Amino acid sequence: MSDDIFRLATVEDASELLKLVNSAFQPIRQLDIDWPSTRADIQMVSENIEHHSAIVLERDGKLISTITIRFPWESETPPSKYPFVWWFATLPEYKGQGAGSKLLTYVEEKVLRDMLKAPALTLGTSARKHPWLADMYRRRGYEVYFEQEKDGDIGVMMHKVLIPERFNPTLLGAPSWA
Repeated sequence: MSDDIFRLATVEDASELLKLVNSAFQPIRQLDIDWPSTRADIQMVSENIEHHSAIVLERDGKLISTITIRFPWESETPPSKYPFVWWFATLPEYKGQGAGSKLLTYVEEKVLRDMLKAPALTLGTSARKHPWLADMYRRRGYEVYFEQEKDGDIGVMMHKVLIPERFNPTLLGAPSWA
């Protein structure tokens, strides 16, 4: 097996990344969760790559996992004043093999904490329709800081502190959709 490569996605990756996202989010669509990633098309994937930091895990020349970092300065109404991660997906055939965990750890520790000195990061997920996902994040040290019941689901915003001495909870704020 060759070494895993972590890198930024490029627009040349859009087609392969779309296949990865569509296959990984198929079970989420079946839960009737309407996230942008569940209805991704080539234009959305290309825009995600161009406007945000889409990190991929590549193995043997194949994209196997991805996560995108959105930064507070990318929007007038960011979800938080800390980086926000979304579009976290791993090819189904790699489920349970640690590829997604490896990528998330890389983004949390190497990119956000060590390189960018981000005191924390945030994400949003479903706590009712997709409860195991929130539990997975809790096991990784994430905490809920906002929740809202809407359309038969409970949307939660979670954060993970990366640099405790620099973390300011007032910067979490409420998401613009609240």
